[in-house]
Amino acid sequence: MNPYEVDIDKLQESKEVKDEKELLKLKLVSAFLKASSKMSSEEIISLTGLHKSDLSRLRSMNVKRFTIDKIVGLLDDLGFSTKIDVARKEAS
Repeated sequence: MNPYEVDIDKLQESKEVKDEKELLKLKLVSAFLKASSKMSSEEIISLTGLHKSDLSRLRSMNVKRFTIDKIVGLLDDLGFSTKIDVARKEAS
């Protein structure tokens, strides 16, 4: 359950986020929230070992204290694999 009434499908990339790593973390957390949207908090905590406060941080998209590796691990704990596409940067 998503107690924050955030429509995850309508999340868009922010033009304010310039850091590629931060954007990747936000995309991964968005995928985590979508994957866990029909689960109770207790179920998510049981599967991932997250603390309630960390789950709340993820649900509010506060990703500063989470590494990319940690978020990928959380998705794995829920039974999902992660696939990343790599593309060459466009010349500026």
